[in-house]
Amino acid sequence: MNLILIPIILPIVSALALLLISERTRYLKELLAICASVVSLLAAANIFLLPAQTVSYAWLGSAISFTLSTDTLSAFLLLAAGLFSAAISIYSFSMPNKGPAKWFFFNLLMTQAFASGAALADNMVAMLFFWEGLLVFLYTFIALSQTTYAAKRTAMKAFLINGATDICLLVGITITGYIAGTMSMSEISHNKLTLDYGWSVFAYVLLLIGAVSKAGAFPFHTWIPDAATDSSASFMAFVPAAIDKLLGIYFLARASIYLFVLNGTMQLVLMTLGAVTILVAVMMALVQKDYKRLLSYHAVSQTGYMILGIGTLNPIGIAGGLFHMINHATYKSCLFMTSGSVERQAGTTDLSKLGGLFRAMPVTGLCFIIAAAAISGIAPLNGFFSKELVYKGTLDTGYTIFFLAAELGSFLTLASFLKLGHSVFFGVRPENLKETKEAPFSMLLPMLGLAAICVVFGFGAQLPINWFISPSLEALNIRHGILTGFHPDKLYFLSVIVILAAVINHLLGLAAGGGKADKASDHIHYAPVLKEAYAMAERRVFDIYEVGMDRVVPAFSYALFKVDRFFDWVIDTAPSGAAGFLGNTSRRFHTGSYPLYMALTLAGAIIYILLLASNGGLK
Repeated sequence: MNLILIPIILPIVSALALLLISERTRYLKELLAICASVVSLLAAANIFLLPAQTVSYAWLGSAISFTLSTDTLSAFLLLAAGLFSAAISIYSFSMPNKGPAKWFFFNLLMTQAFASGAALADNMVAMLFFWEGLLVFLYTFIALSQTTYAAKRTAMKAFLINGATDICLLVGITITGYIAGTMSMSEISHNKLTLDYGWSVFAYVLLLIGAVSKAGAFPFHTWIPDAATDSSASFMAFVPAAIDKLLGIYFLARASIYLFVLNGTMQLVLMTLGAVTILVAVMMALVQKDYKRLLSYHAVSQTGYMILGIGTLNPIGIAGGLFHMINHATYKSCLFMTSGSVERQAGTTDLSKLGGLFRAMPVTGLCFIIAAAAISGIAPLNGFFSKELVYKGTLDTGYTIFFLAAELGSFLTLASFLKLGHSVFFGVRPENLKETKEAPFSMLLPMLGLAAICVVFGFGAQLPINWFISPSLEALNIRHGILTGFHPDKLYFLSVIVILAAVINHLLGLAAGGGKADKASDHIHYAPVLKEAYAMAERRVFDIYEVGMDRVVPAFSYALFKVDRFFDWVIDTAPSGAAGFLGNTSRRFHTGSYPLYMALTLAGAIIYILLLASNGGLK
């Protein structure tokens, strides 16, 4: 078997084998999933180290080739997908509330396989095949994670939102392939499409919608916080925080740099979308009272930095966007793992019911601190350097407003993590948590590994930039200068100011909230204007799915009902009524009177003659 096929075929075969194992069989399902994901990771590592490879099969009667190929960007993404799959499979070994183990690991392995296929696909039709497969397993992942009605409803919400945007992606791929004359992305890259006429603009916008929806950007993000509440931490650490984000941003980079040449207008669209996603989601994260739900909004907010970086269209910003893509998947998966550990050991993720767990769970607490500092952009961890590249990229565009939005997002990110960390790991431990102990080793091992990556990828970011990001830029045909190193410049000192401001804000919030850490954001939550905006958000006024299902769909259905009744009247009621009226009227003349019949015949003949005369029928 060609090495490039192993990360796709091995997880699929293993997933199908899992279905043959009884749910009552202990450890066999977990061990099979771990072995399959680890072997796939090793295969992905070999693929990354080897020269570019291509596998092509005739498909649909040779009309379309099913082509899988590697360049440094796709191989990097394949490696990342393998890493997070292996980490989650090990982490979930001792995770109890993930739903039936057989189906959980089946969904995990199938998601890994289809994510690998989407990363390796050179043909856009082949990519779409794997992309849509992920949609199916997204639904089953959520629906089977819990037995509640809420889980089923959230699964349907995720399916419909992503399904609608995937239709946009399908149409966009069709138009792009028609314009370019090929479905091969590598062939299109040799003669990139420009946005100088309507159809190409339309095609790119549709691809953009599909990519940012998969990444979980505003306004297609609303299923993610619901999934955080209604599914498991293992799912959140794997799909919304890692796999979906990786694929969405990966294809956004492909479309925006590799397939199309964007103009200034589309650059502003991308950067605006990134800035809005950062601020809207982080404002919502700040006021959350649940561990996993707070993290879910940050998963959305950090997507904004990736979109913003790619939207700069300059090498330093794009490098920042791609670097932040892998950084975010790393520390956000780690953070969701910490939430799962706390939930398993303490029995809740409600911030008001937690506190003082650092002594009881020191390893989990340490991993949380490292990952929280990384996502907040604190030097010398990896998140600082990817954000620094995004900041510099935005400044190079000349649009300072986007730089300010990104910095404000960093302030609010740190403020919310100070609240979260204080609420969970510090302060006074509740009486019912006095006997809480550290999570099992199988849960701690992947957390420690991901926290270690946050450290190793920091300190100047030499390793990740030189090994992964620079080669990825070369795969996108982007030339760049030096991207690594620690620079104690104005941006660094500004980051120190942001950190101090967030700490001061937290202290003020504690004082205003009576010393309760979970209320440290209430002074912002209930501030004038913001209070009303948050109240609207809690009523889901800004949730496109809820607005559609509760208002638009019923109104549209009622309108269709009225249209249907109208056509029923036109086709059935009106003709029947007219026929009845004519029948009743003609019946009045059927009296059996011969003189009446003669008079009607003569009247008809006279009318006919007059009509002919008026139309020139008589000479």
